[in-house]
Amino acid sequence: MTAEDDALSALQSSELLNVLKWGAPVGFAATDQLYDEDQGHDQGVVGYLNFKHLKDLIDRATSNGRFKLGEGLEGLGGDVLERGITPEAFEAMPNLPTDAVIRRDYKQSPGWAIEGFRVLLQSYPFGKVDNVKWGQRSTAKKRVADQFFDDGNALFSPEDFGLETIPGIPDDDDFEGVTLIAAHAFNPITKQFELYIGQSKNPEHADDSCWHWKKLLLSGGTLTGGMGLPVTPRMPSGGASTDVEDLPVRIKRTSAGEGTGAANG
Repeated sequence: MTAEDDALSALQSSELLNVLKWGAPVGFAATDQLYDEDQGHDQGVVGYLNFKHLKDLIDRATSNGRFKLGEGLEGLGGDVLERGITPEAFEAMPNLPTDAVIRRDYKQSPGWAIEGFRVLLQSYPFGKVDNVKWGQRSTAKKRVADQFFDDGNALFSPEDFGLETIPGIPDDDDFEGVTLIAAHAFNPITKQFELYIGQSKNPEHADDSCWHWKKLLLSGGTLTGGMGLPVTPRMPSGGASTDVEDLPVRIKRTSAGEGTGAANG
């Protein structure tokens, strides 16, 4: 199996992949509700809102961040989990076991981890996923793009030259494994959107790719500006909260299966 196959298989088995595919269109719809070109909103505003919405939604589905369970509690109340999203979005939210996905941030960049893999978020202008300049992003994203890549096809490994292979990012003591990027884009004018997952790379030459590999998870929208998001576009209470302080919420929710569906960027 390739590095891509290993990553996608692990993310699918843990349902973190489903959380990303669920949260992205819900988050884009929330951004679309708030976006107002007449108030000077631009790509920076779109990227910021998408990041805030996605962070909140992923935390919501994985019981992390402000949705983290208090000691001795089995879950959060539906009144907490349903607040800020539509009933349809709540019903469709993947239902993950507690601690199936844990927060493992890197240099203040929010990350969600399973065994062997972690995912960080990164926004980009729609249609420009192959033009991300990781070196011009945060220090975290630059370091992630520098991590060792093993595609399983190399003729020689670092050990062949007496070098030590360090899984993941050498200066990260909190996580051992490969850090991936969930790259997201939404154009509120055309309603086009994209979501990719992949391992980023700092290219050595101008014509090199900025990805070791990437996989398109979602795409849609229309060039004529019709709403192409596969969720109800109107979000209650102004969409998902942009106040995402990582504070434990000590409220009990219904047990798994009751009232829920199939969870610096």
